[in-house]
Amino acid sequence: MTTIRAAAAFLLCLVAAFVTVTLRARGWSVIPDLVLIPILAIGLSRGSVQGALIGLAAGWVVDLVPPGGSPLGFTALLYAVAGALAGRGTRIGPLPTRWVAVVALGVALVPAAGRLIHGAWLGQQLDLVGTLAEVALTLLVAAVVVPPLVRLDKGDETW
Repeated sequence: MTTIRAAAAFLLCLVAAFVTVTLRARGWSVIPDLVLIPILAIGLSRGSVQGALIGLAAGWVVDLVPPGGSPLGFTALLYAVAGALAGRGTRIGPLPTRWVAVVALGVALVPAAGRLIHGAWLGQQLDLVGTLAEVALTLLVAAVVVPPLVRLDKGDETW
């Protein structure tokens, strides 16, 4: 049963990666980081190691899906750090929405800050308002979607 849940989580990351990359390629400038949602859920329910591994795998997918990431592997490392950070927020017992929001804020800031630093390093124009809007949208989606995903991953039947 655990293998099925892990495969479902990876499949969810894969779908989120394709949706995120497709929306960015179509010109949407501000969208929530949908790839972080299953990474956050796995990290909160299984711990830092599993969160980092699912983050690394999801980041590789984002890096490899056209138009791809530059440099290759950068997004994978950012998502691995975000997954490990999410795993530090693991709690025993019920998961309050406030706690999910706090952890989601920290997790969403990791790839956002990484992309900003990378853009500054390359001398690109930085969009701080757009980045903060993405973090806020990611936080909003995480507060709604992550608690049911965590309950599903833990096998908790009470909704």
